Amino acid sequence: MNDLMLGRRHMLGGAALLAASVALPRSLSAMPAPDLSKVKTRTTGPVEAMIYKAPHYGPNGMWMSPEGMWIIHQIDENYATLIDVDTGKVLREIQCEGVFRSSGICIDDEGVMWIGSTYNRLIVACDAKTGKAIAKYSTPGAGQIYAQKGDLKGTRTPLKPAWPPPPPAGPSGRRGAGKQDLTATEGPVGTGAHCPLPKGNLLYVDVPPARAIFAIDKTTWEVQLSFPTAGDRPHDMAWANAEKTKLWCSDSNLNAFFLHDAATGEILERVNLPAGSPIIHGAKLHNGYMYMCDDVGWMNRVRF
Repeated sequence: MNDLMLGRRHMLGGAALLAASVALPRSLSAMPAPDLSKVKTRTTGPVEAMIYKAPHYGPNGMWMSPEGMWIIHQIDENYATLIDVDTGKVLREIQCEGVFRSSGICIDDEGVMWIGSTYNRLIVACDAKTGKAIAKYSTPGAGQIYAQKGDLKGTRTPLKPAWPPPPPAGPSGRRGAGKQDLTATEGPVGTGAHCPLPKGNLLYVDVPPARAIFAIDKTTWEVQLSFPTAGDRPHDMAWANAEKTKLWCSDSNLNAFFLHDAATGEILERVNLPAGSPIIHGAKLHNGYMYMCDDVGWMNRVRF
């Protein structure tokens, strides 16, 4: 069934691509880094921390569906778990094929599950019922995360782990930036996409190595739009309105959300979490709250 859906995309691709190219600029990749000093800024009230445990250690992306909330876990098992958003009760669970240490999950209008497979630098389309891989794509802007003057030091959640940490999952892709041994014959492999966010035939993804958000045509895999993120560690994203003209992009080091115009990339607003709050990894809006997961297994939320 999903093969047929992907085939239908190819038949309709020409019209969808034309519509996307008319509505969006071709690329804003040459834009300078945004000047955050000019952005309207506010701070939320206190975060409700540890409302319940995520199903596994290392939740790293979320998606709200009519059935409940999906969570993808950044562990070797690659569980995608559907839970009741109010109670945390597990409704069902699948293991996703072909992904490695995932960061971000969504289900598009055709029922296809998309996963940012961060540490093998792929974006994987899966069957939402079985987890079987349907298609795999390269990630635009994938590469080595680099340090830049003015970057904040990496941050971690202040909460104690909800679950015992799993054994190391192998090379993370983050290590090795900067000076290399003289015996090196190639650079570090790097990382890829975090959150995928669907809008019709477009898939928005943020890519930390590029410090950018890309809007990709799912049929041709051609980038239709790109614009810079606020910081060096963009994480999950959420649509801000039903028309999908604005999106919230989180940044884990800044521990804040940035409201972007989805057609131009302009940052319209910054919303900070209070000092000492859990660090944002997954994040989605639901019933006036921003639900968030940290990297040690807790679900948190804040009135938004």
